[in-house]
Amino acid sequence: MRPYDALLALTKIYLGPAAESFLGRQCQLALKIEAPKITKAQFKDLAYVVEVAACRFLDRGKAEEMSKRIAAL
Repeated sequence: MRPYDALLALTKIYLGPAAESFLGRQCQLALKIEAPKITKAQFKDLAYVVEVAACRFLDRGKAEEMSKRIAAL
């Protein structure tokens, strides 16, 4: 399984069908990469950005939880 596949599966738990576009946007803006090209080494950087951005859609606790789980992948 590619790192992106694991990341997408986890993010879908929290964001449902919006996960793919959300990850695409965050990877492009924060990491300057296409989401499917993300590596495990970049997960911690992405986790911070995702936590901040996800607060717009999720309550703070869920955003923090998702961020921690991404960083631990």
